[in-house]
Amino acid sequence: MLTAEIIRVNSGAHFHLRPECELDEVWVSSKSRWRDSVWSLDNASIGQRPLASKVTWDMKLPDGRNLLDPEHSQLLGWLRRFVWGLFVDPRDKVKAYKTGNGALLTQGLRVVVPWMVERGQMWPKDVNKEFVAAFIDDLPSIVAVEVDDEEVIREGAAYMPLKIIDLLWRQRQALEEAGISPMPERTWLDEKGANSIAKRIITEARGWIRPLPDEVAIPLMNKAAWFLGAPAEDVLRLREKIEKAYRSIENPHEKLWRLQQDRRGRVDAALSDHAFSIIDGESGSWHEPLMSCEAKSGRKSYAVRGVRQLVATIAGAACITIQSSTGMRASEICALRAGACPDTGLPHGVRIVETSSGLNEAFVLRSELTKEEELPRDVDWLLGMRPMGSDEIPLPVHAMQVLDRLFAHERKLAKTDRLLITTKSGVDLAVTEMQINLFNTSRLNRFIKNFIERWVDLSNLPDESAHRIARNDLIPWRKSKGRIIRSHQFRKTYAQFALSIDPRLLPAVQRQYHHVAMAITEGGYWGRNRIQIEPINAMASQLTAMQMYEMVTGRTRVAGKMGAQLEQGIDEVRKLVEGVDMEVGWRRVMRFVRDNSLHMWFAPHGNCFPRDPGVMGCHKAAGTRPIGVPFPNFTTREPSLCAGCDCFILDLRHVGFWRERYITNAAAHRQAEARGQGGMFRVAAMRAAVAKKLLERLGVDTAPLDLCVEQEIADVGH
Repeated sequence: MLTAEIIRVNSGAHFHLRPECELDEVWVSSKSRWRDSVWSLDNASIGQRPLASKVTWDMKLPDGRNLLDPEHSQLLGWLRRFVWGLFVDPRDKVKAYKTGNGALLTQGLRVVVPWMVERGQMWPKDVNKEFVAAFIDDLPSIVAVEVDDEEVIREGAAYMPLKIIDLLWRQRQALEEAGISPMPERTWLDEKGANSIAKRIITEARGWIRPLPDEVAIPLMNKAAWFLGAPAEDVLRLREKIEKAYRSIENPHEKLWRLQQDRRGRVDAALSDHAFSIIDGESGSWHEPLMSCEAKSGRKSYAVRGVRQLVATIAGAACITIQSSTGMRASEICALRAGACPDTGLPHGVRIVETSSGLNEAFVLRSELTKEEELPRDVDWLLGMRPMGSDEIPLPVHAMQVLDRLFAHERKLAKTDRLLITTKSGVDLAVTEMQINLFNTSRLNRFIKNFIERWVDLSNLPDESAHRIARNDLIPWRKSKGRIIRSHQFRKTYAQFALSIDPRLLPAVQRQYHHVAMAITEGGYWGRNRIQIEPINAMASQLTAMQMYEMVTGRTRVAGKMGAQLEQGIDEVRKLVEGVDMEVGWRRVMRFVRDNSLHMWFAPHGNCFPRDPGVMGCHKAAGTRPIGVPFPNFTTREPSLCAGCDCFILDLRHVGFWRERYITNAAAHRQAEARGQGGMFRVAAMRAAVAKKLLERLGVDTAPLDLCVEQEIADVGH
């Protein structure tokens, strides 16, 4: 029987009220029984997908088991009664759920049930006000993984888990009649209900999005920048050869047919002698000849398809570079315009602006913003800087120039000025406008996923990242070959690096982020763009929480006056992580940071944690005082001043800076002493002494650094 008929026939004796022993052979639809792992309910609504009417019980849980395992039979038992009751026996003004809502109910259960198991509270009677308050606190971090590439939380991701708890309260009488102790009290702490709470959670969840792990970001950005050099030029030359071969065929309607059918035709012949470049430091070309690829594959016209794949690779590398170097959203990259300024040769919308210091030139992009806007609005994005008089082109500007050349052929056919454009599936090279598609965020995300899978080797990743908040957090990256990546993560990676400036990253990318930091200092264009400030502020909270989390879990040592203060008074935070799973502890520390409005400011030499703004050394030196949020005075902030400030804290992330500072200053002082001028270099001696002291407090063995000092002196002597 169909589900509707089953419900009608059994209206006097509903399944969810029967004893367990009577449910083994009960059918809930024409396809599924009560104890099946999936209920495929019969859906009377026309036009809905079959997936919409499925309730899935196959669910992995935090204890390492599955909801279907015998250990969770009681939990599964009351959940089935609860869900079936929503279809056949709704209570407390609940309208009976249609079978087409099965997938929505599953969506909510997949959040609520694991959270209950994680806390060891697995019955409706455990769902009291304290339970709900804690669940609401954790929900933003849980649903953050549901963010799509536009950083928009799907409404159901926050609403449905809350609705499940609301329904548990409303179905309390039905559950009690089935022998299950119900919720003890009203669900919500206020009268606003699930809708308004979900809206607040959607907003908060954006701040919980995690950046890419360094172990993934570094090789990915390295490879993307690498592809925009000689490999990009190779692919552009290949495109020119194909287009020239196409132009030599007289009848345009025969072009595609001849390409597909004539394996020895002009196009393949044009590609057969192409030699890929040999990159500096490598013994062979970066890509094997296309015709040898064709022979290996045994497929017709593989050479042209190979070029199409390489075009997508270059486009993916360019998009990664632009997004990771600017923090732009995927939709804003898709909206970029093609063309170049005839006067400057720079990409459309890019201009050079002298910074307020007069020492640098900033590359600023004017682009179209549509998110959260009724009408498109132009905003500025900082792409990079260079010293005044330099002719260097920042990496994201170069990426735009590559894209402008890469899709020139398709752009001309489509009569569009969009920078990004692509051909339809199965088309190796477009010959008519009908074979062209406009670019969208879905295609951009696909290009990025394909790029990392094909060209970034993650096979040697360790199981856990250096700054993990969950166990074995890198295993999914390794197993998926990076396909779990989402383009919005580049915004958080951008924000994280702009704040903490990690010197291990690719020098070209590092240079761009140093420029971003300079722009903040100079009060430049970047600092006035709310769209760019938003991910920075969210990432600042995460980095502040990470500093405290790694302290209380013993993963890092700290130094500086504020570091000493925190070590003495951090017991309150330490209690938050005691006896709980790593990810639960992280969420608690993150909440603590947000609830107490704690905020650190980051620099290569260490962090500023102004818990008492009145003692900030940079403001004292400048004769100023912080107003509103206590941020440093960037005009006077420098390593020596920070090192003696009550607000200064540093950890193992900053070891590289202080090692270099010790070596440089100790070498300068010793050389001066050898010349009899030691007194003139007292400042260098003092800087070396402070650097050594801070390193020792971090547990660094400084003895080997003296060998580096000797080597530095010897190198200068030569």
